[in-house]
Amino acid sequence: MPISVRHVEEALRQLGGEAQIGDILVKVLEIAPPPHSPNARNIIRGRLYQFSSQTSAYEEGTPDLFESVDGLAANTGRWRLKGYHAPADNSDAVLEDTEAEIEAAEGRRRLRVHLSRERSKKLIDAFKASLASFACEACGTDMGERYGSLGDGYIEAHHRVPVASLKDGETTRLSDLAALCPNCHRMIHRNDLMSVEDLAAHLRARRPSFAIAAESDKDDWLDDAPDQGD
Repeated sequence: MPISVRHVEEALRQLGGEAQIGDILVKVLEIAPPPHSPNARNIIRGRLYQFSSQTSAYEEGTPDLFESVDGLAANTGRWRLKGYHAPADNSDAVLEDTEAEIEAAEGRRRLRVHLSRERSKKLIDAFKASLASFACEACGTDMGERYGSLGDGYIEAHHRVPVASLKDGETTRLSDLAALCPNCHRMIHRNDLMSVEDLAAHLRARRPSFAIAAESDKDDWLDDAPDQGD
């Protein structure tokens, strides 16, 4: 059965009135009876254009059902039902009833397509096998000491040179990797890929009793005054 404008309209209703064209495609394929055309995405785009007064494909007298959220020139692929507006974000509102429960719908399956940079499992395995200790190079934490058998031998390999910045053909050596616990690994990526040495110095300044292995020749991340109560 051909994909009709009603299938597209119903898909947007089920998606809350506004969605990316990729999400509309997934929903339409759930709604429209098979067989489905291999050009389903283009057919859906055609229906959106045909029934939107924003486009040159729209004919006077045709129902004006859809509109591009960001404008056609932006080419973001986000569409909504005509007249629909996303609910205002009230995330900063203070709940008067402190016992109120917050609920949200989760778990809806989405089809996502993206490119990813390859990482060498062989290199990571060789790096971990070369370690004399599984202590974090930034904070000194050994997951085996902290969690017992649950954490024995666990450590994460951090690329000092981000994989995303490597050009095709460039290689990574064992010396380009650092052994980090999950917390320190996340903090480094959260803070503009600061160096392992800078994070170690930052931790040392806050808590001098830490067993920190890495050293830093910069003080960009040092606290002005270490906590006196630690």
